[in-house]
Amino acid sequence: MDLDFESNKYDLFDDWHQNKTKQAFTQKLQQQAQIEKTELPQLLSREDLKIRWQMNSRQSVHQVASKPDFPQPIFNFNHGKTPLYLETEIQIFEINHPWLITPGARLAYSHWILDNVID
Repeated sequence: MDLDFESNKYDLFDDWHQNKTKQAFTQKLQQQAQIEKTELPQLLSREDLKIRWQMNSRQSVHQVASKPDFPQPIFNFNHGKTPLYLETEIQIFEINHPWLITPGARLAYSHWILDNVID
């Protein structure tokens, strides 16, 4: 069935009763929605990253997200105030920056910096 909204405008929007056209469109759109849901990528907000990396503050996540090799957001909500990142790109970043993932890893990295870089 072709979802031609313009040709079926009366049956869909001007007729307030249930009819065969509404039922057919609804069924087709529900099938399409199910397919689209399975194809959605996993997106992460900065709050998700804060939880994922067990960080105590938004500022900590902001500092990480400010690094030049941090993935760019693929979508922004709330007039750009809420960036969303593709989970796969975050996983790549984590592989290349494993000291960020847990508090213990961050502590060990700071000790390594102290012993190998500062001294």
